[in-house]
Amino acid sequence: MTSSPTTSVPAKPAARLVRALMAAELRVFLRQPVMLALTLLLPAGLLAITAIAETTGGAAAWAQIAGRNMVAAQCITVYFVALNTVTARRHTLALKRLRTTALPGPGIVAGLLTPPLLVGAFQLTAILAGLVLLGSPPPEQPWLVAASAVLGTVIAAFAGVVTSAFTATPEKAQWTMLPLFVAAMGSVAVLPSLDDGIGSAALRLVPMVANAHLTSDAWWSAAPDFGQVALDLAIMVVWIGALGVLSVRTFRWERRR
Repeated sequence: MTSSPTTSVPAKPAARLVRALMAAELRVFLRQPVMLALTLLLPAGLLAITAIAETTGGAAAWAQIAGRNMVAAQCITVYFVALNTVTARRHTLALKRLRTTALPGPGIVAGLLTPPLLVGAFQLTAILAGLVLLGSPPPEQPWLVAASAVLGTVIAAFAGVVTSAFTATPEKAQWTMLPLFVAAMGSVAVLPSLDDGIGSAALRLVPMVANAHLTSDAWWSAAPDFGQVALDLAIMVVWIGALGVLSVRTFRWERRR
């Protein structure tokens, strides 16, 4: 009889604390000139490159640009900012202090990931809308493009949390991010040269490459191949599950020694 009140009462304060942490992390992010520059200059830079050198291609070329730019934003902003934020909070012992509060563990992580997720969403919207303004045909399957953006952003955020477990200081984040960044961007660069066969499927197993492939297919094809769409979505869902489990198992609350 008394179990219901005791389980329901703490939920509201905990939810308020999580929202307060999210707001605080966003304010901290917006007060950093470097992060503000990253937020605004990355979409502008990618669109400037497209405007200067890549506006003469057909629909397939625009689709490849959309997939590539999506992964670039997810790697450079979502992945790196998530990695840097979690590492910095751990290094300054902020995570250790937060753990002693009434905040639940998942709520703390959600608060820390609020800036990269929101900034990533802003950048992707700006980049994809900018491509249309530059002359690209609008996506044929916008719901698939949106699904790819959301799932890829979650993958990038989880990857940042996992990588932070092996990053001692915020200064080292720029080095520990390189393997995944190079693998993802390199694979995305090679992907258009491959047919949808075994080689392409193997390359899409690299995190965030499947969402570039799905974005490209959904951008220019009015009837994308169902098997390829299902494969891309399956790869992304598996990566979310795998990285989610790894995030829980490798997460460190205290500074690395």
